[in-house]
Order: sequence, then structure tokens, then C-alpha cells
Amino acid sequence: MKKYLLLLAIILPFVLTSCGDDKDEPKQSLEQQLIGSWVGDVYNIIEVTHHILFNADYTGKEWMVIDGVKSPDMHFTWSLKGNVLTLSNGSSEPESMEISIKDDVLHTKQGTIELTYTRAKG
Repeated sequence: MKKYLLLLAIILPFVLTSCGDDKDEPKQSLEQQLIGSWVGDVYNIIEVTHHILFNADYTGKEWMVIDGVKSPDMHFTWSLKGNVLTLSNGSSEPESMEISIKDDVLHTKQGTIELTYTRAKG
């Protein structure tokens, strides 16, 4: 009987010990991650940044800042199927590109052109 009580005393702490509350945050879909503001350097030219805003209602806008001067906003609608993002401004052919997001970095690939954006702060 002592052996069983000793064995129970040794095993019981392991059985009753929890691993804590390590609940992972639910993963957001790529679409949910995309919503928000993004900033990218255009072809690594320091004086030119490309800003893009994706709204939850599938609208958005983009603009450039060149040597500190902001360009007019260009409005668009967007859709996402799998990892293919399509932007349409209603006046020209829609543009489609593959995207991925990891650690608040948006990677886009359209043909041989690859651009990287970071989530805008604030």
C-alpha cells in the first residue's frame, strides 16, 4: 500500500500540473491581415515611398510620396482569391498579384516584379 501511495505522490503532480494558458491567438485569414495601411520603398529609392490602404469594405487607395511631396490619391476596389490579390480602379485593366504576409510584412509578386511593404504605424 505504501508503494502505491508513494507512486501516486510521485505521479500526481505531473498529472495535475497544467501547461498554463498557452492558447494561441486565432489565426487571421490573409484577407483580415491585409486590411490596414502599408508602406513600401519603391525599388529601394529612399526618396520615393508607396502607400496603400486596404479597407474592410473592399475599397482602398494608394499614393506616392516623392521627395516629401504627396501625390493625389488613386482609389480602387480589391478582391482576394487564395493568395491572389486583384486591384481595380474601374478605368484600366485590373491588376493581379500573388501576396503573402508574415510578421507585418506584405510581399507582392506580379510577374517578375516583387515588392515588399511594412504595416504602417499609427
